[in-house]
Amino acid sequence: MAINLVSLVSQFLTPQLVGGLARALGINEAVAQKLAAAAIPAILASLGTAAAAPGGAQKVSDAVSMSDPDILTKLAGAINGGNTQFLNEGGKLLSGLLGGGGLSSLTGALSQFSGAPQPATQALLGTITHATVGTIGQQDPSNWSDPSAILSMLNSQKSAISAALPPELSKALGASGLLAGLGAAAAGAAQTATSTVSSAATAASSTASSAASSAARTAQTAASRIPTPPAPTSSVFPMWAIVLIVIVVLLAIWWFMTQNQKPAEPAKTGLLSVPVEYALRALPAPAVPQLD
Repeated sequence: MAINLVSLVSQFLTPQLVGGLARALGINEAVAQKLAAAAIPAILASLGTAAAAPGGAQKVSDAVSMSDPDILTKLAGAINGGNTQFLNEGGKLLSGLLGGGGLSSLTGALSQFSGAPQPATQALLGTITHATVGTIGQQDPSNWSDPSAILSMLNSQKSAISAALPPELSKALGASGLLAGLGAAAAGAAQTATSTVSSAATAASSTASSAASSAARTAQTAASRIPTPPAPTSSVFPMWAIVLIVIVVLLAIWWFMTQNQKPAEPAKTGLLSVPVEYALRALPAPAVPQLD
């Protein structure tokens, strides 16, 4: 029966065990589950790359040979007991196999992918390194006891590792060289990530365009349902003009009636109107010449 290391390590790291690991590291359980699921294939891919380097396969084989046969049991106890010191020891083992730069790149990419802080991410990587080495050590020694055997076993896992590796993480790790051991499988995973992002952007653009078109059609339909007010015609006499005419007529009637009701003014009199006889009486009498 073919070995599937991704599946075997995942079976050991049960949801309950990962939940205890989340509590020990002080991170959200859902984040820890996401981080663990991505870290398992990432660590296996990194070990495959390390084994393919000159002298790397011997280092990986030695790490498995020198591991504690009861490492998995002790690891479960450390997780449930919150022994973070033991969990971090796996990080030192991984750093020795990948180099300090390799561990830093892996930690940064997984932290960004999962949203977990880098210290918690590195501790979880150490835990999964212990689990991976312990799981390999439980297999038949002929699969890992010498450099050629361990390299052959890791090469046989390429398809399963690539299938389990999230495309976004594969793209993030592409420049680090940690996935070089996967060869074409890693390139395919990165291409899948690029295609996924491109498809998502295209779908988003299409959705936005459809929404805009739908909104425009809705607005046009609503506008067509609004009744158009009738245009004013020149044959209709304005109401304000009628009211003005009525007011003018009433004012004219009022003025006419008030003028007829005024009493007639008395005739003016003066010197010219005095009777002539009175005028003549007022004149002085002419002087009569006296006779000597």
